[in-house]
Amino acid sequence: MGHFVRLGTIFLFLLLTSCQPNVSEPTLPEKSISIEPERETPIQEEKIKPLTELNGDFEQIIGWLTDQEILYITRIQSNYLLNAYHVESGENRTLLTITEPIIEVRIHPSLTKIAVVTSSNSLSASIQIFSTAGEELDKLTIESSELYWDWHPTQTNDIFFSAFYEDWTFDSFVYSSNTKEMKRIETNDPFGKWGKESSIYTINWPENDTLSGGSLREINTVDMTSKDSDSNIIYVEAADGVEVTVSISNDQQNFLYTLVRHQDGKSTTFELPAISNYSQWFVPNIEWLRDGTMLTYESSKAGLMDEIPSEFNLVQLSIDKPKNTILEGRYESFACNPSGRICLTGVQLEKLLEVESGKIHSWITLGE
Repeated sequence: MGHFVRLGTIFLFLLLTSCQPNVSEPTLPEKSISIEPERETPIQEEKIKPLTELNGDFEQIIGWLTDQEILYITRIQSNYLLNAYHVESGENRTLLTITEPIIEVRIHPSLTKIAVVTSSNSLSASIQIFSTAGEELDKLTIESSELYWDWHPTQTNDIFFSAFYEDWTFDSFVYSSNTKEMKRIETNDPFGKWGKESSIYTINWPENDTLSGGSLREINTVDMTSKDSDSNIIYVEAADGVEVTVSISNDQQNFLYTLVRHQDGKSTTFELPAISNYSQWFVPNIEWLRDGTMLTYESSKAGLMDEIPSEFNLVQLSIDKPKNTILEGRYESFACNPSGRICLTGVQLEKLLEVESGKIHSWITLGE
């Protein structure tokens, strides 16, 4: 599989193998985006300057740093270069060089920091935090044979992580790069997600039953109190001021996406066909927009991934509006720019999709 493992918006597993038993997810970069129509000038096909000459060997496209600048990785011998390419001006610059094997790279939703996870052995990994100018801000080295971690969607200094050991036991912690303080979290679910404010969401899965879902537990990381709510939950995620829980319907034919706005508590639920990989659910990637809406894929019918048709709809879900179908076609990776008007798509994010018109352009030339 090489040095790079991109393990999605939802679960980021390091050291090459996944240990998540409950929900299977696509391998997509995670990023949240904003809607600023008054400032956004849609990229025109005649203005796109395709990137044809790379500084080193191509490794991976990560996502958007700005409305028109894309972060990607190349390699020169044993050095990994994080580069930024402006799709209209054609400016191509190197932000920083990493000398250890890279496991995963993520851009924070605030677009102010970049996290680079590296590992040179099977017993530890390091999370390095950089500014978007390439300045190293913090480095956290964790002893573990595998690592799961989640970055707070609004507080860039806060990280939740679970360190797994060779006997598959684990310890979970909350770390603050502001204070360098590390707090131990008691949980049976190592795959927690940041919720609103300083809370961690986990799922209490029933024993030997991953398809029925579990109850949602909210852990307050300040006083370490917890409370349980809801049931049949198979996935949860929060962004800035909004969250979504995904539950399974009683007949196990539909995913129920419930969006909740933190400010006023207003919620809306959408039913999308349920997809499974036999013993676990497959929840498509979620891409947040800063107006509180989200993008995800909708299958044409419920069923097993190996048996359902390959056609999917890229849809936008909103608390205040009906479901909006953006694009029809096969399931592909996607990552949208800060304005929400343009998305990277394709097997390696090598294409540009205009969300409003559905037009697709090429922005990078990759060798076979």
